[in-house]
Amino acid sequence: MLQKAKAEVEYWLRVVKRVVGFLMVWGLIFSLVTIAKLGVAFDYDDTLVFSTPAYEKAFASAPQALKGSPSGAMSRQFWSVVNQAYDLERPKIVPLSAAWLFRVLGFRVAILASRPDTDGEALRKEWRRLVPKPRFIFAGDGADKRRHLEDGNFVLYFGDSDMDISEARKASVFPVRVKRSPQSSYKEDYHPGTMREFVLPLSQY
Repeated sequence: MLQKAKAEVEYWLRVVKRVVGFLMVWGLIFSLVTIAKLGVAFDYDDTLVFSTPAYEKAFASAPQALKGSPSGAMSRQFWSVVNQAYDLERPKIVPLSAAWLFRVLGFRVAILASRPDTDGEALRKEWRRLVPKPRFIFAGDGADKRRHLEDGNFVLYFGDSDMDISEARKASVFPVRVKRSPQSSYKEDYHPGTMREFVLPLSQY
């Protein structure tokens, strides 16, 4: 009976030691990262979320989405619908889990969305638990991301497109490729692994 009690006490002591050790390591990492003010950035569409349904709704709601300009720019009505249709978007489990892990470790997490900010305040608010509103950035087209990456003391950038990878490298930020969902309607600018970048496993989910 005494031996059984002793064994149980020793077991729980080992568990407590492991937990304390883990907390000490976490505290050290958190302190170093916080002091250095290091950041990790994530692209939004097809990286953190599967957003094809939001775009499909916008095309259906705004059939005159294309202004007819040589640049093929979308109308304000189109982007208004996209930015307010976040209830149709589906978070991607693996990239979102990575974002929360970095947040817990003390990194300043930011989201860079390749969209204008037309009626986008509600979308910013929707993500406030992961990132403060100022760090949900509507970066316009992808070419603007380099400037934001250079200004944010970022060490990693997660993105799905070839442009995301190249812009991160131009900003001297380590790129991580996130796979698109097989259901994504956007097939262009996407050749995972061909740029010798690290590809996040299972990130299509």
